[in-house]
Parts: sequence; structure tokens; C-alpha cells
Amino acid sequence: MSANKSDWNITDYEDFIQQFQGNQTKINQYQNEMRIMYLVTYCIVLILGLTLNPAFILIGCQKYWNFKNVAIWIVALAGTHLVSLVSVVFQLLYAYQHFEWHYGTVSCKLSSYITYGCMFSTATILSLWSVSSTLSNSACTKKCKNFNILLISFSWTIGAVLACPSLFSREIQNRECIDDYDFDKSKTTTDGTGRLKAVVVIRFLFGLVIPAFVIFLCTCLTSQSAYNDCKWCKKQAKIISAVKIAYFVCWGPQIFLTLLQATASSNLGTNIYTYGLPAATVLATTHCFTHPLIYLLVGRSIKMLWMVPHKPCHNDEAADPRESLPLQKGST
Repeated sequence: MSANKSDWNITDYEDFIQQFQGNQTKINQYQNEMRIMYLVTYCIVLILGLTLNPAFILIGCQKYWNFKNVAIWIVALAGTHLVSLVSVVFQLLYAYQHFEWHYGTVSCKLSSYITYGCMFSTATILSLWSVSSTLSNSACTKKCKNFNILLISFSWTIGAVLACPSLFSREIQNRECIDDYDFDKSKTTTDGTGRLKAVVVIRFLFGLVIPAFVIFLCTCLTSQSAYNDCKWCKKQAKIISAVKIAYFVCWGPQIFLTLLQATASSNLGTNIYTYGLPAATVLATTHCFTHPLIYLLVGRSIKMLWMVPHKPCHNDEAADPRESLPLQKGST
């Protein structure tokens, strides 16, 4: 049995607007509310993202030789978020044009591809960062000088591969940039619905479940006894934990709601999708600048001294990176 495409199709900005059919005033009010929310949020995201991410890329590069085990991951995350801002620019223009896409099919596909590619890359980077920290003293990591760089390259590759469905499904219909997993503008098919569910399940597994499991497992395996008396080591662990939690807080609602929308057998309440999904989309976008804010607010310094390597220490003064920096700078 065929159905109209709008009955199930997941869009970024207009969800279940058909409930207002027959009341144009409510439709216009809803669209204006969503438009203002997106315009304000995306402007803030672009201003903070384009300011903070390049700054921390520069800082990370400057601190690399002293704190390479942490700095390389900081630079990788900032670079990933900087790339994701490209899609935010298009989404801002999309909202400004009253949700009409005037920028061609290629940009429509790439906008979604970059968004989810960066999401998967960030999730994998955070997971492998935990793995790298757990294996930091193993023989494998000591023999391989570029171990962390290989892990980061693998993370970007995973993100590029897992985001590929957007290159095939994303297209322009009625001047809107939307997903069409049927590759048919007229009707919904069983195969298309199956592809849709497969995509959102993959996003749920590789974007939330697997990263959460890997990070939790590595946290359990990593000994905390060496950091009990080290103020700077505690601060580093606190900041890195906040960075990982921020990812799940920002992306969790969006991934879960899209999964629920695609797989739920019945509506669980129109407000959950009509207002909840756009709010979740906005929250996910803010992830582009949350990590730099954590470095500043929790680290309380732009010098990034909290990146001092984790080493057993017997008092706070011995762990003070301000004392160890001159020695590290002259070492090989």
C-alpha cells in the first residue's frame, strides 16, 4: 500500500506539519518560530565555532611537542568541528530562505553528508581516545610513534564511510532538501522504509551505543590510583570526561528521536516530533563549539596547561606543568 512521501519522510526542519492542515495561521506561526530559532542558533554556532575552533587548533599545534598525547586529539576534534561548520552555513541560508533550497542538489547532499560524517568521526575519535589512553603504556603504542595519528585517520575514514547514505538519499523535492530512501518522488515503498530504518539504526549504534560502551569499558579498565594525589592529572581527567559527556548530551536526543520517529509503530505525541526534534537538531549543532568552551570554563586558562601528561606523582607541586615545561621543551 503506497503512501504520500510526507507521511514518513524525515526532514530537518518541518516535522509533522500536516497536523496543522486547514489552519494556515498555525502553519505560518510554527514555521516562523522554527525559522527564528534556527537563525539565532546557527548565527551563535558560527560565531563561536569559527572563533574558538581555529584558536584551539593553533594552541594545540603550539603545545604539541610538550603535550602530544592530548594535543593531537584536541586538534583532531577542533578540526572535525570546523569542517562541520560548512554544513551549518548552508542550514543557516536554508532557514533564511524560509526553508527553500536554492543551492543545488550537490550542496544538499554534501550538507547532510558533512553533518553526519563529522558526527560519526567525533564519536569514533572520542572512543579511540579512550582506547589510546588505556593502552598508553602497552608495547604496541610505544613501538608505533604515530599510533594516535593512525587512530585519528581511522576515525575520519569511519565517519566518511558511515555517512555515505546521505549522498544517495538526500535530494531536493518541492524546493526542500530532504531524505528520500525510496528514490521515488511519488510513493513510499517497503524497501525505502527498510533502508530508512537501517540508516537510523546505524546512527544509533555507531553514534551512541558503541561509543558509550567503549568509553565506559576503557574508563573501568583505566587505573585511577596514580591520579589520586595529582591536581593537574585530576583536572585533565575531569576535562576529558566533560568533553565525552558533552557529545552524548548534544547528539543523543537527535539520534534517539529520529530513531523513534522512523521505527515507532504509532505516534507518541505530536509535540515530541513537532517541537522536540527541531530542538534536538539545534542542540546537536551546538556541539561544534562546546568542546572549546569546556577547555576554557573547566580548565580556566587558555594556556591549556591541563594537558600535562598523566604520570604518577606524590604531590601537587611535582605535577605542576608550569615547572615541568622548561625541562620538556629542551628534551628530545
